[in-house]
Amino acid sequence: MLQPQQLEQQNYETFNKAYLKSKQLVTEGVSIDEISSNDDEQRKRLAMEKYRMGIQYFEKALKISPDRIHPEKRDEVHKHREAMKRNLDATKGRLSDLERRFLMGNRNAQRKPIQLVSPSVSRPQTVQKSDRHISSERKSINYSNARTRSNLLRGVDDKFGGPLLNEILNQDDVRMSDIIGAETAKRALEETVILPTVNPSLFSGLRQPAQGILLFGPPGNGKTLLARAVATECGSTMFLNVSAASLTSKWVGDAEKIVRALFQIARNGQPTIIFIDEIDSILCERNDKETEVSRRMKTEFLIQMDGMLSSKDDRLLVIGATNRPDELDSAVLRRFPKRILIDIPNAVARLKLITSLLEKTKTAFDISLAQREILAERTHGYSNSDLVALCREAAMVPIRDLSRKDIKNLASTEVRPITLRDFEVAMKAVKPSTNEQMLQKLRKYAAKTGQVD
Repeated sequence: MLQPQQLEQQNYETFNKAYLKSKQLVTEGVSIDEISSNDDEQRKRLAMEKYRMGIQYFEKALKISPDRIHPEKRDEVHKHREAMKRNLDATKGRLSDLERRFLMGNRNAQRKPIQLVSPSVSRPQTVQKSDRHISSERKSINYSNARTRSNLLRGVDDKFGGPLLNEILNQDDVRMSDIIGAETAKRALEETVILPTVNPSLFSGLRQPAQGILLFGPPGNGKTLLARAVATECGSTMFLNVSAASLTSKWVGDAEKIVRALFQIARNGQPTIIFIDEIDSILCERNDKETEVSRRMKTEFLIQMDGMLSSKDDRLLVIGATNRPDELDSAVLRRFPKRILIDIPNAVARLKLITSLLEKTKTAFDISLAQREILAERTHGYSNSDLVALCREAAMVPIRDLSRKDIKNLASTEVRPITLRDFEVAMKAVKPSTNEQMLQKLRKYAAKTGQVD
């Protein structure tokens, strides 16, 4: 008979296998569905079969309750379950749509508008950087009736606009109050995005908010998390989360059409926020060595932003995030009048983050406030993601003191609490990921052209 811990591990492995298999099958189905023409019945039927098998694995995984899995894995399982529930609904919608067209023999039947559920499983979750002390689970967003697939693609070629609908980010549990530090950025985003949705009449004329915000700074300090928090705070605002992969194409002439489709979808679903992560990868400074495709895409992006900025009716905001603001084209920078440095956390923020990680994960610890203050001082130069990695490493130190036999029979509540000594050991393994040279360069850039957080 299996021991409780063995059973919990077995349940986790069964869940994880079903989760990964469902993602694989649905991703394959989406790929076949998207690249095949609407009258290619053979390919569409193959996509339907992939969807059906994916649904079976979704349902198999969802039958396993998180309570039957080891506590240390439950947060991960909860996150995957929320994603699977949304993707299960989306997959059933795709399957139902294809079945109406090909199994019922009525190809001319009017297609029911598909309510968007994102993100697509064809795009792996980055968790965004799985900040790990804050839930990254996403909840369904209640779009207005106008935000159906057909309405969002009004005036847009489905070939270019369809894949972009998978970039619509649903609301999640991250709010501005959950983010530790970055006070200047939070205040600027609140003034620019959140408050105008509360009372638009107050924000006109000279108070009209900027329509372009650039968040820059060393990696791992919450630039993407801030953008996600904005999406949550602005409940009725559509949030498009795009990257270089979303906007580029191997076919000449397609990239600028994708950019055009992006802004048209944003207008159709406004109020809209377009968030472009690693914006320097697609809008870097123009030079003689770049390809014609890259140059044309940048030109189209600038044209679309000019149209957005000159229109008083469009309620659009573009937020860019980068670690290399100095590599952006000067014409691009001009269209982002608000440029905010998201610096590494100071000692106060580090103390808050370490305390939050220890308390919210419900991991037993024996570290007094005075000791945590010492730890916060010693972790100078650590980014938010570095601190998360440090806490995870420290949590493993008590486990390493146990034998395999002890680990097999020990309950999680019987593991000794984390101590300051464990953090000292962990600091030998986890070093700051940001070098001082990069920090000084970014701070110098902020002092010259941006706003220091």
